[in-house]
Amino acid sequence: MWRYQTYIMAVFLLLTTLLFLGCEKEYINPEDEPTEEEKPEETLTRGELIKLYLSDIRIDSLESYVRWMEQMGTRYTYANNRRNVAITIRNRFKEFGYTNAYLDSFKVIYNSNEMWQYNVIATLPGTVHEDSIYIIGGHYDCTNTKSDPLIFAPGANDNASGVATTLEVARVMKKRNFKPRCTIRFIAFGAEEKGLRGSWDYSNKATQHEEKISMMLNNDMVANWPGYAPGTWTINIIDYPDSEPIRRSAYGFCKAYTTLRPTTVNTYRDYSDSLPFSVNGYRALFFISDADDPNYHTSSDIADNCNFSFCGEVARLNYAILLETNIQMPGE
Repeated sequence: MWRYQTYIMAVFLLLTTLLFLGCEKEYINPEDEPTEEEKPEETLTRGELIKLYLSDIRIDSLESYVRWMEQMGTRYTYANNRRNVAITIRNRFKEFGYTNAYLDSFKVIYNSNEMWQYNVIATLPGTVHEDSIYIIGGHYDCTNTKSDPLIFAPGANDNASGVATTLEVARVMKKRNFKPRCTIRFIAFGAEEKGLRGSWDYSNKATQHEEKISMMLNNDMVANWPGYAPGTWTINIIDYPDSEPIRRSAYGFCKAYTTLRPTTVNTYRDYSDSLPFSVNGYRALFFISDADDPNYHTSSDIADNCNFSFCGEVARLNYAILLETNIQMPGE
């Protein structure tokens, strides 16, 4: 009898242990759930995949680009180093893997003489609609109204920040080996400060060649905000008569993927590189901080006076817009 009771007790303990282990296996600690970074990309939704890609944007990279450009001394439109500046930017694209990066030359008149200027262009070819082009860019030239710009024009916020945004989106796309549905073109425009000459040249050529530009995203002065508390930052998304729908979409991307608060005040609509694209019939948006920059066109427009966390949010906004249209989901 004793042996029988012992046997029954042993069986009971064994079954209880197995039941407990089974229940424990069914329980999943939420903290143990795989993050979006750990999940296979093919299992992610479009929104999850965009957030994963946006996590590649690095604030320290943006700052390093701006300081690198500031250290050139001047990027004034008519300075003797203007070609070297363009070549240096081109070479940075090449370092990222854009072997097709090149200088697109055009002439301007300065003191009654012809002078060569340069747009810097790199391209990520589309895999489905290669002839449909999305452009992201900003001008690299700058000026200084308080000192001799031929000697010193740091132009950190205006507009190394816009070039840095363009470079960072280009870098992370290569890092992911991203293959967009449509072609994405990265452009650092020259001679913006002297009449938007680089963007007029490119958009006029695009019109002549009947390029199918779906959208142009222009970044100008996107690293200025007097405060470091996310949630207070406002981005001015300037639109044009034909780009209101994509501006409304950009508002949604701000909410979904950034901490930026969007607004639209079109006061400066005609004063940056998006204007020529709109005039030539292409949809364009112009991103600029909604805060006035007290260092505008002065020797104080340096990296130390920039807010690179704000710039990082603007870079994420640009990237999200490009990803939404150009990610190819499984089965598409």
